[in-house]
Amino acid sequence: MKLIVPRPEEENRLFAFIGPFQPLVWLLIFISLFPVIGAMTFFTWLYQHLHWNNDATRGTNSFRWFTTISSSHMIYVINTLTNQGGREAFDRFSFRVLTGVWVLCAMVLVNCYTGIVTSSLTTPKMKPTINSFEDLAASKEVKIVIRGDTSMGDQILRATSGVYKVFGDQARRNPNQLVDNPFKLTTALQTGRYAYPYLHSLCFAFISSQYEKDGECRFKLSKVLPVSIGYTSLFFKKGTAFTKDMSKGLMELWESGLVRFWVNNIPSNPKARKCLADTKREVTGLVPIKLSDLISAFFILGIGLGLATLSFLLEIIQSKFRP
Repeated sequence: MKLIVPRPEEENRLFAFIGPFQPLVWLLIFISLFPVIGAMTFFTWLYQHLHWNNDATRGTNSFRWFTTISSSHMIYVINTLTNQGGREAFDRFSFRVLTGVWVLCAMVLVNCYTGIVTSSLTTPKMKPTINSFEDLAASKEVKIVIRGDTSMGDQILRATSGVYKVFGDQARRNPNQLVDNPFKLTTALQTGRYAYPYLHSLCFAFISSQYEKDGECRFKLSKVLPVSIGYTSLFFKKGTAFTKDMSKGLMELWESGLVRFWVNNIPSNPKARKCLADTKREVTGLVPIKLSDLISAFFILGIGLGLATLSFLLEIIQSKFRP
């Protein structure tokens, strides 16, 4: 038995610029800005306080001086972190050591970040594929569909623990996941939101029929499920001579391999066999970058233009009310 599952699609790249680093890394980078800016401001104050540097800002309002110096250091740090460069007009050794360490760390971060972003443009990340019951239970987009009139469906609905109970609880909360005939099952699977455990040969027959209908591989098969499906028997009238003959004939068919051969060669579209292969991005040459590849870059551009426009409008409004 295997699962009929929707073929995984490519992940949305709108927030791809966040992906290269984990949230904890972003948080630590953000926190590190304040100690660096604070240390720069402290060194600047120390040099001026001890008269090591004749600065035109000496003697001005302390708060205004602190704000001006901190903002200039902040601009320098952000420019360095975003690989835009910048210059700090100080020649003291302690200040140079601090800025040198920061520039070195920023260089490592920037190169790591840009390298990962560049690779993501050429090798898009696919959504996780479903190969087991555990993967299906953890999926937020694909749910199981159950036929209550089958042995598998009955086991799931009666389960009191494990992954079967998880599926049973999902189905009881969402009646759409419970169907009672193959037509409703096919309709549910065609939406691409459900998976269904079934025999390999019949799963492939469904995938082949959908390939002929849509002209593309919308579904795939999972790995073999660790499920015991029992056995199938034929029944005859008690005492009939056909029982022994049929048992012998079926056993010889099975031992000869004909049954497995027939199952593996059910009439289907030969081109649909490519749907059984794993999802891989095959690159045979230079692939042009699409708009979807750069959507996160345009998203950042939109944020930057929006913030710049807002700052410009605030400056105009402030100038209008300034006495």
